Amino acid sequence: MTEKPRPLRFGSTKVRSGCLVCKARRIKCDEARPTCRNCTRSKRRCEYAQPSHDTHMRFVVYTPKASFATTGAQKHSLDFFLAAMRSRFPMHFTQPVLQAAHREDVLSHVVIALGAMQQVYEYDDSSSIGSWSPMTQFAMQQYGKALRLLQDRVMLNTRGTGSTSPDIILISCIFFACFECLRGSVAAAIIHIRSGLNLLREYENHPRTGMLVPKRTMRALFTRLDNQLIEMRGSTLSMTNPNDTFEVIAGDPSPEDDVHDTLNGLWNHILHGMLDSARAVAKGEPSSPSISTPQVNVKENMSRLHSIFERGVPVPGSIPGEDYGQDPDILRIWFLLSPMLLTAHTWDPADAWGPHNDNFARIVTLVEAYLARTQQQTPTRKRTFTLSLGVVPPLCLTATRSRDPAVKQKALYLLSICNRREGIWDSRHAIQIARKTIELDEHVRVDQTSDEEAAATRLKNRAEVFDGVCVDEGEDTGGVEVVPIRPGRI
Repeated sequence: MTEKPRPLRFGSTKVRSGCLVCKARRIKCDEARPTCRNCTRSKRRCEYAQPSHDTHMRFVVYTPKASFATTGAQKHSLDFFLAAMRSRFPMHFTQPVLQAAHREDVLSHVVIALGAMQQVYEYDDSSSIGSWSPMTQFAMQQYGKALRLLQDRVMLNTRGTGSTSPDIILISCIFFACFECLRGSVAAAIIHIRSGLNLLREYENHPRTGMLVPKRTMRALFTRLDNQLIEMRGSTLSMTNPNDTFEVIAGDPSPEDDVHDTLNGLWNHILHGMLDSARAVAKGEPSSPSISTPQVNVKENMSRLHSIFERGVPVPGSIPGEDYGQDPDILRIWFLLSPMLLTAHTWDPADAWGPHNDNFARIVTLVEAYLARTQQQTPTRKRTFTLSLGVVPPLCLTATRSRDPAVKQKALYLLSICNRREGIWDSRHAIQIARKTIELDEHVRVDQTSDEEAAATRLKNRAEVFDGVCVDEGEDTGGVEVVPIRPGRI
């Protein structure tokens, strides 16, 4: 028996824009308003769906495929970078860097290396950080590849057979320094920081600089690194590289800068003023009651910035304690520190620190609240790494300069429990530095030397303490040779 062909279907009785009642009854609606014919006949309440004004709007979110992460270990490390490390830098820095990593093998390897090493530092047992665990070995392999690739490209630039973007070289110096900080190699981190600062001066006016990352963003990150070099290593000339020029890195405040970057820039001027004072003391010159900064109106700018901060609101989408430079308690701590250093003489524990005991007490209170809050937000994290303004330098300064024994002990206690690395500052090193500095300062007081000699002795002692605690020249580099990146033809 021959099967009859089905009639062609020219239309559909289903109306998608009909009333809700007809849709529920699965019958055709004539769409009459305010009541359709079917609802009128059946005496039902006729209702239509409310029109949507954004019916035709579509939000397309483009997530680039991580083509440079091909193995399971690479993908895992990249995911960790995206979830955790990305927020430790400004968003307008990491966003273009991650996009460039798809075509720049130097950046792809160092991004994966940072993600792996950060996971080891923040979540693994302490024994895994200094030992050669599988994750540490993987991180070192990726880091070594990035180092060799960049050195090869810089060499080609020097010979005139290659052309590497200045931004790629500067970004690499920042990431290399962070990697060495994460694994606890202060000496190697300082090599990369100094290389980056010298290259920044070399490339800043190059026409291709700033094509990937905005110049102000790059300058702000290097300002933070420059500040750390002076905070830790710039107390006397014996602690500095004779090739360094000690130029102020930060530019004048701009409306484009946020509070964190402006504060960090003003802090750079203060620290360079302190460095000049320390150099004068090291030469035996008479000390002055206060420092002079390269920017004459730094105090006015600091006061104006503080007023803006007090009137301001949190940055939309920021997570206090996580997003780069956006935590209000951290900013308050550094606003308390800045005027203290403007009125005190260099790092020397002279009587000028006495009037600031109340501020030291406030700093300790703010740090305690901050640590409690961040611990509650991330209870499984064992240690924390950040590059922005942090709590370790203020605690170290409070422990060595406060005249209140209770405040000093509280600062030492917080250093002992916070488990943080903030750039080249490490809380474990900081507590050793603070205790040793306190001990040496007591001996200087007993010696009853002149004020100038006592100041010079204390500065020299402080430099030796930093050397003894922070720098271990015999540390294992895992076969990765860390050499300064020299400028080449771009």
